[in-house]
Amino acid sequence: MRPVRILTSSFQLLGEIDDYESLQFIRRFRKPGEFELHINMNKNLTETLQEDSLVFLSPRKVGVILHRELSRDNTEQLVVKGYTLQGILSRRITVPPVGQAYDKIKDNAETVLKHYVRQNAVEPADPNRIIPNLVIADDLQRGLIVDWQSRFKNLVDELESISFSAGIGWDVFLDLQQQKWVFEVYVPRNLTTSQNTLPPVIFSVDFDNIKNQTFTDSAINYKNYGYIGGQGEGEDRAVVEVGNASGLSRIETFIDARDIEEGENLTTRGQQKLQEMQKILSFESEILTYGPFVYEKDWDLGDIVTVQDKKWGITLDTPITEIKEIYEPGGFRLEATFGNTVPTLIERIKKTIDVPMVEKPIKTSVPTKLSELENDAGYITIDDIPQQQPFIHEQLSPSNLWVINHNLSKYPSVTVTDSAGNVVIGDVKHVSLNTTEISFSAAFAGKAILV
Repeated sequence: MRPVRILTSSFQLLGEIDDYESLQFIRRFRKPGEFELHINMNKNLTETLQEDSLVFLSPRKVGVILHRELSRDNTEQLVVKGYTLQGILSRRITVPPVGQAYDKIKDNAETVLKHYVRQNAVEPADPNRIIPNLVIADDLQRGLIVDWQSRFKNLVDELESISFSAGIGWDVFLDLQQQKWVFEVYVPRNLTTSQNTLPPVIFSVDFDNIKNQTFTDSAINYKNYGYIGGQGEGEDRAVVEVGNASGLSRIETFIDARDIEEGENLTTRGQQKLQEMQKILSFESEILTYGPFVYEKDWDLGDIVTVQDKKWGITLDTPITEIKEIYEPGGFRLEATFGNTVPTLIERIKKTIDVPMVEKPIKTSVPTKLSELENDAGYITIDDIPQQQPFIHEQLSPSNLWVINHNLSKYPSVTVTDSAGNVVIGDVKHVSLNTTEISFSAAFAGKAILV
């Protein structure tokens, strides 16, 4: 089995483990990956597998332990989970500069990404927000020009949205020599058959380098024409249109952008949101490691490659957005996702509750007409009147008992995820209409969504 080093967050080597039962390590191009390690509790050095310890495969494959499970059966199996080093940025939100409603920037995508990391994790106004040992690689000003503004959003979510809109990726890798965590931006290599600068990489059954292939072509959440609502109310509300589709192929959506102060930015917001609602085209394949193209040499995460299936009549030039490395006694396996993927339940919930944050005085008078309602998008029906928003609880300190004080005035349904985005099951107890307790078998940090 591949040796795995265990380090403290301050880079002290605790030991090396190679007799684990299995290890899955997932790398992602635009958001944190995750890992899961299974090992017998009686093996050496299992005591080093503690919260916030680092699981080190290589400088660009480092995991942070967040979750431990121990089974008291015949196997005494210890399961350790966490996110990749990118996930440490999920511990910060985007705090606007003092005296400003939003942190705004218009620049190359790389500069924008590094700006938000610098302002919220490396050189924040509040020194208590500094993430120790985190540094930012030199800014090469790569990528498209991005016009962005952010206010109290999760930093990782913003980095994912910005990099997706610009077609680039980002990572946090470990520099052992300098003892630093380095934030870096990556521009994908074009390795498709449509270029002749670099040797092309083709994944196809005909090349004997993939098997167990799944193709997804989905337009379920697809939208191509947007009405973007800015500030104002009723007939005075600023609305711009983005898109050029017509007839049956025109699929409309309304985009709430009331947080945009300048009218010319409404179009940019609309373009960004429509890009998130594109059709899903993806391949998921098991990569044969003995094929003609060598992983991490001829191709790697983020590269744009050509994927073919002649039997299905499909040829797709698409980036490699996710790679799963699987280490088991039976050998090493590799799985890859080409293109964008179907959103998970948690991702769909996050998109649903990602509404602009606008702070306004509470109205003391009853609206005299429906157009005075906050979410007016033109004509309003009863169904358009906004329902109660979900309550989101951020559990920053690991605990096996979460006490949540909310304002829903009911016994809500609860969805819990750990810091890596995995759904976690716990025992829910509603103490009162506005207090909920959730107990777990092990302590961890994460998020609870109450609806």
